[in-house]
Amino acid sequence: MTQGFKDVRTYLDELEHSKEGRSEQVSAGLEIYVDLWRKAIKRGVISGEDGVDVALAKLDKEGGLYAAAGNEAEEHP
Repeated sequence: MTQGFKDVRTYLDELEHSKEGRSEQVSAGLEIYVDLWRKAIKRGVISGEDGVDVALAKLDKEGGLYAAAGNEAEEHP
């Protein structure tokens, strides 16, 4: 892990706890975001032990969080 940055697992745990007391819409958004990160971990693109800065660089190389999670980008008209 890079010094000064949280590891991905800690970051995701903190995000999950931050849902408490939030509106339903914000909680749902956080849940989706955390799920995408967990899918990227499951696919082996990033590791839960990676520093967030390292993980973000890896996600960028994969074309972003959606791509790293195995989701195809949605097309918007």
